[in-house]
Amino acid sequence: MEPKTLHAGDSVTWAREAPAYPSADGWSLCFALRGPGSLDVFSTDGEPYQFRMTSSQTQPLPPGPYHWACYAIRDDDRATLASGRMEILADLLQAETFDGRSHARRTLDLIEAAIEKRIPKDQQGYEIDGMKLERIPIERLEALRTRYRREVAAERRKGQSPFGRISRVRM
Repeated sequence: MEPKTLHAGDSVTWAREAPAYPSADGWSLCFALRGPGSLDVFSTDGEPYQFRMTSSQTQPLPPGPYHWACYAIRDDDRATLASGRMEILADLLQAETFDGRSHARRTLDLIEAAIEKRIPKDQQGYEIDGMKLERIPIERLEALRTRYRREVAAERRKGQSPFGRISRVRM
């Protein structure tokens, strides 16, 4: 079964059954991964077909959501056997810095900082030498804050994290 998540730089192996496409008849399987990066991996012969992604293959993959498809291939024939999604997670051994906050959390933090900076200035806009600068209205910032607070709360309820699902254990 194909992995659902994978840290860039990790090795992984899995098997896939394809009884309608036996290697003895010249079939092979290809696993295509597409997202912020791409990778194609071909199976070894035999049933079940075996796939292996090495550390050197997965290390350059940028983190993010990916789509995958598994194809049976023989000469000029091709059949899609399965498809799905995979999340590539950051390789923390290679990262000098890492911001583990989700998009929603980072955006909420930026909105709250913008609101906080606006309070002492209390200006909607200004003009200098013919260049006009308008700020986002405070009402719009507050509406965005409400929206992103909901997203962050939903993530917290789901236990989402850039490292996958987190289980909390009390000792």
